[in-house]
Amino acid sequence: MKKYVIVAAALLLSAGAFAQKDELKALKKISNKDVPTAEDLKEVERLLKEVEPKMANADNEQKADYYYYKGAYGFIQMATNPAAGMKYLDNAVADHNKVIELEKGMKKKEHTEEIQKEIFPQLKAGIVTQANAMGKANNFKAAYPLYEKVYRISPTDTLYLYNAAAYAVNGQDYDKAIEYYTELRDLGFTGKSVNYTAKNSKGEVEYFGDKKIRDLYVAKNGYTEPGIFREESKRGDIIKNLALLYIQQGQTDKAKQAIAAAKKANPDDITLLTAEAQIFLEANDLENYKKAVTEILNKGSKDPNLYFNLGVTTSKSGNAAEAKQYYEKAIELKPDFVAAYQNLAILQLDGEQKVVDEMNKLGTSKKDMARYDELKKQRDDMYKKAVVYLEKANKIEPKNEDIRSLLLTMYQGLEMTDKYKALKAQQ
Repeated sequence: MKKYVIVAAALLLSAGAFAQKDELKALKKISNKDVPTAEDLKEVERLLKEVEPKMANADNEQKADYYYYKGAYGFIQMATNPAAGMKYLDNAVADHNKVIELEKGMKKKEHTEEIQKEIFPQLKAGIVTQANAMGKANNFKAAYPLYEKVYRISPTDTLYLYNAAAYAVNGQDYDKAIEYYTELRDLGFTGKSVNYTAKNSKGEVEYFGDKKIRDLYVAKNGYTEPGIFREESKRGDIIKNLALLYIQQGQTDKAKQAIAAAKKANPDDITLLTAEAQIFLEANDLENYKKAVTEILNKGSKDPNLYFNLGVTTSKSGNAAEAKQYYEKAIELKPDFVAAYQNLAILQLDGEQKVVDEMNKLGTSKKDMARYDELKKQRDDMYKKAVVYLEKANKIEPKNEDIRSLLLTMYQGLEMTDKYKALKAQQ
């Protein structure tokens, strides 16, 4: 933060344009120091208060100088008292933004370039570093306001507001998250972008916002494997998260209204349709969820997860045959879809408990023994069908304890001793 101290010290001279002669001498004296003392800061604060009333009759150039100086004073406070310094940040940034606004109509922009190309970038970098560190430490409540501050410093960097929203969710400050996501929605933020990539000497992929800069690194700095990374649109995620937050707060109607409004503007946006489906699923509105997913699939989506979820919701409604078709379609699109194999196995066991309960109630009469054999065959047939799917799932994920446990139960019930022992030995 020493940069801001130096900037502010250099700026002290500009206050002479509207300060009294004695004040100018005092400011010049302070400006000769690399780092102002606590007493210097008190004096600067006093001089600022004396100068402030004169702004009513000042021209825009003088006002720009004043706000530039005032903002720099705020940054000095941050530098000299980091623990309490963040409270000065918002005002200091606002003062510098006033400078930029005042200088828009001037031919000579005394401070704008320095603020935009030096002060704000350095300030943003410092805050982002701090926010990232807090995020890695899972201190989300402290991190998200910092991301918001970076966005307020540079409103074109909407990605930082998106980060603030995500961290606010992680910090369980849902009201703030709703505020951020609403702002992003109203701004039309998508997050869709193109990044240019190349590998550094360590083999790590680095991202460049500009192709010329990336090519320069490849040509001059030994970077290799230039490529392109396309960041997909986050618009659907924003609407979905906003709606889910409303549901979290028991405001289901607002959630549906958010989706409906977005769909009206973008009726063919698959991400929005997917978000709508997720909302219905979270609200346990299975009938509308199924309709929403079917609409997505009719538009050409090949997402295996959608078929899997249809299998889950359909099985809950008791239609096992249709659920089986959805799971099989999910596997067709994703052959290693373990959860689909597992659910198909469970589907084969539907009604097993009823069969076992009847078996346990039977006596030893000839009629009961015949019925027992009939029921045992029914159960064994269920087990044999389930084993087919469980073995496939176990082959894909041999360390999945849930699958292994269920498969051992099937082997034991079918008296498949060799397979039981072999699988048991793998534990």
